[in-house]
Amino acid sequence: MSYTLKLHHPDRYELIQRMIRSHKVLWLDVEMRINDSQPAMVGYIPFGSMIGNVQSVLCDDSFEAVAKMKRMPHMPWLEFVENVIVPVIQQNGVIAAYSEHERELIVEALCSLERSNLEEKLIYLDCNATECLRKYLPEQLRGIQRRLQRRFMRGLISQRRRAGLKDFLSSPVSSYEYPRYMLSFSPAAALAYIRPQAEERLPRRWTPAAKRKLCELLKYNEHDVRGMRHLTLEMMGLADPEISVN
Repeated sequence: MSYTLKLHHPDRYELIQRMIRSHKVLWLDVEMRINDSQPAMVGYIPFGSMIGNVQSVLCDDSFEAVAKMKRMPHMPWLEFVENVIVPVIQQNGVIAAYSEHERELIVEALCSLERSNLEEKLIYLDCNATECLRKYLPEQLRGIQRRLQRRFMRGLISQRRRAGLKDFLSSPVSSYEYPRYMLSFSPAAALAYIRPQAEERLPRRWTPAAKRKLCELLKYNEHDVRGMRHLTLEMMGLADPEISVN
């Protein structure tokens, strides 16, 4: 059984802080549609990195040609887990992502790779800040939820949803500079638009809208990874390692 760390458990703060200070963390975010069995793309800050540069990998089979054109890595999800995540687990590092969903994907991949023995060594940091805010900053969380409700009532978002990472990053609880134009961006909708063109056309024949949506998807994912890391450091009371590594 994997070991999961939660931000709102005070008895784990010292361990989380120690792992972050020693840069023994792989920060990870995936993009996929709800019915996908595997991620279409992955953004991550490498294990051991002292700076917050995000690396992007396209995983979807249909994205192989566009990855080649953009000189980006293309790696199926199972291959990514084998080459990037497994070494972190073997070095007793931490995999950090924003929900339990990524942990489940990793565990499933380990099983498919016949690496199930590594599940018990998996140390997973669930960076979802909702419970942490509910516990320590309840009034600020209610303010974020009210703002989200107003955006729905004004038609700025198409459906009601729970407050998530981008809502926290664009609120006063965080110092992160989140692009306002991305508050209404839907990665699932972007994937739904891009995939048919990736399957049927060479990248140079994509419509301008499809090319734009891919660029926006990459930028959105980058902010997810960097923003998740930034918010987690804030919740843990740590200075950004890019500024201070001591």
